Amino acid sequence: MQIKEADIFQFGKLQNKNISFEPGMNVIYGKNEAGKSTLHSFLCAMLFGMEKGRGRSAVTDAYSQYEPWHAPSFYAGALKFTVGQQKFYLERNFYSKEKNDYLRNELDGEELSVGFGDLTMLLGGVSKDSYASTYDITQAGAATGNQMVKILAEYLAQASDGSDSGVTVAEAAASLNARKRELQQEQRRADEEREARLKELRLEKNLLEQECEGIRASIEKYEAHYADDESGVYAKYHEQTGSTEDWQSEKTGYILSFFAILIAIILFGFKVYITQALFWTGELAALAIALFSAIRQYKKNQNRAKLQTASMQAEQLRKLREQEAMEAQMQQKKRLADQMLTEWKDSLREKENRLFNLEEEITRQSVQSWAEHQRAEDIQALELAAQEITRISQSFYEDMQDELNAEISRYVSLFTAGAYDSVRLDEQGQLQILTEGREVRPELLSRGTLEQIYLALRLAVGNVVTKEEPLPILLDEAFAMYDDDRLAQTLQTLSTLQNQIFLFTCQKREVEMLRKMNLDYNLIEM
Repeated sequence: MQIKEADIFQFGKLQNKNISFEPGMNVIYGKNEAGKSTLHSFLCAMLFGMEKGRGRSAVTDAYSQYEPWHAPSFYAGALKFTVGQQKFYLERNFYSKEKNDYLRNELDGEELSVGFGDLTMLLGGVSKDSYASTYDITQAGAATGNQMVKILAEYLAQASDGSDSGVTVAEAAASLNARKRELQQEQRRADEEREARLKELRLEKNLLEQECEGIRASIEKYEAHYADDESGVYAKYHEQTGSTEDWQSEKTGYILSFFAILIAIILFGFKVYITQALFWTGELAALAIALFSAIRQYKKNQNRAKLQTASMQAEQLRKLREQEAMEAQMQQKKRLADQMLTEWKDSLREKENRLFNLEEEITRQSVQSWAEHQRAEDIQALELAAQEITRISQSFYEDMQDELNAEISRYVSLFTAGAYDSVRLDEQGQLQILTEGREVRPELLSRGTLEQIYLALRLAVGNVVTKEEPLPILLDEAFAMYDDDRLAQTLQTLSTLQNQIFLFTCQKREVEMLRKMNLDYNLIEM
């Protein structure tokens, strides 16, 4: 891949600026704050895109750093580049509210899709993060051996199935793990909700059982009390009615007895009279007087009895009316009580039905649902998939380990003029450095030598994972710690690469050394 031209509409402090590049070495020189780092960021943003951060990160992210203050809608630019023999034109609008990408093959006019991965395919499937860890090199950007092992394993696994999606093994594994965490969180929430629901259902069930027991007890108490009241009232009524009838019978008996005695006296007197025939005339007169008195007394008694009978009848009528009123009142109370009893029974029936439904729901809630079972299976499947991805990537790394170590050793030998002829990177990402047949621990080496070894490591990994199309190498103040000899060896080696080189520097040392070594370069002054 060769970048031919950058057309910056607005990006940070750069605007309406067109810059042309050449194959091989391009030196971008300028003082601090001249726009070198802005151009560096622009090239990366054009190749891999740029997203606006969220939350607190949005304040300090690259998007906010380079967003134009006065005309954010012109936050855009274009690149012209070649891949193989094909020429392409890429235009991006970075403004978050009007974001769009346009990619076209300039030879046949075919419009390609950035969103569907056409640009990623042209970049050999390399992602932004992997590019930053290999070919995008800064002074403080030397990756560790562990990072290099991870990057290599990712891209070897990706290359094995011809994938051009740009999704690395780490990204795939991270996506799987993220999804697994989501499912686990969903599972925990579901468990917590189920336990809370069970607790709620059991509490409601206990309350309903207590209410049902209370209603049943009230019904039984009412039925027993009502039966006792009704029988007691009628017993009292019959008792009162029976007393009146007994008194009437007794009164009638007294009257009949009186008349019987009176008749007996009359008959007896009549008999004596017939027997003695007028001998008792004076006595007969007295007897007549006595008889008259008895009759008069009888009538008086009869009148008194009638008055008493009328009084008793009036009393009986009054009591009867009271009884009728009592019975009407009892009937009203009975109707109200029956209505209450019906309501109690209806309420009891509803609560018993609700209780039955609660018991069924408790049973269902106690058993893991199908969704929860499926979620558990998904979690297990994600774990297996992540393990398999790791295993496959590690397997491909092992297959390419010898090639990688040979490439690292070649670069280190060139950079150090043969001082270190063998450098290996093991599966754990640890560097094994050999010089004159003995191993040297990395921490014993100088900072400059370590910088050269890490540069060799980045380039070696980049070469292995981008065999199809060499990508540009960006070096932003990467040689600040190099002495002149190391710088000369490094520049000499870089000039032999097929990759296009972008060397960003605020010093003239690199330019002077390239000129002194008679190496080709394209100077761009900012």
